[in-house]
Amino acid sequence: MPDIQKPAHVAELIRTQRATRQYSQREVPEEDIRTILNAGRRAQSSRNLQRWYFIVVRDRERLRRLAEGGKYAEHVRDAAFAIALVTSDGGSAEFDLGQAAAYLQLAAWDLGIGSCVTSMHYPEKAREALGVPADQNLNVVLSFGYPAPRENVQPPKKNGRKPFDEVVRWESWS
Repeated sequence: MPDIQKPAHVAELIRTQRATRQYSQREVPEEDIRTILNAGRRAQSSRNLQRWYFIVVRDRERLRRLAEGGKYAEHVRDAAFAIALVTSDGGSAEFDLGQAAAYLQLAAWDLGIGSCVTSMHYPEKAREALGVPADQNLNVVLSFGYPAPRENVQPPKKNGRKPFDEVVRWESWS
């Protein structure tokens, strides 16, 4: 087991991280983007095949075009940058991409950078925007940026998370 130099705070990051759909205009330093990407590439992967590619998008026009790939992807257009998650495989590779997405988002939040997952309902538009070949899957994009000032942000939904006992079962369904 590796020697951890400082107390782990992953639980606090998980507790406080929320989907960020409204971003300030502040640019994210490339060093921070690289830190985020390194976290994603270190995610667990079935048989360690790492069947993923991460395409970083910062160009405003390309972000606009990429946002056209999803029904609810407006936040991609206004993000400081986005990361398109690409794989040539389905099945367990999709699960691996989910883990990579979580690592990317938690690493960003640790730096004070918000993020939001969005599905590409029109993957052909997303692939076209980024020049991704048709034999590659591009179904998910993450937008990133510093959260907009609170007065410019819509409040979170009032229902929050379901209670623990409503979603957790012990040993069996009943």
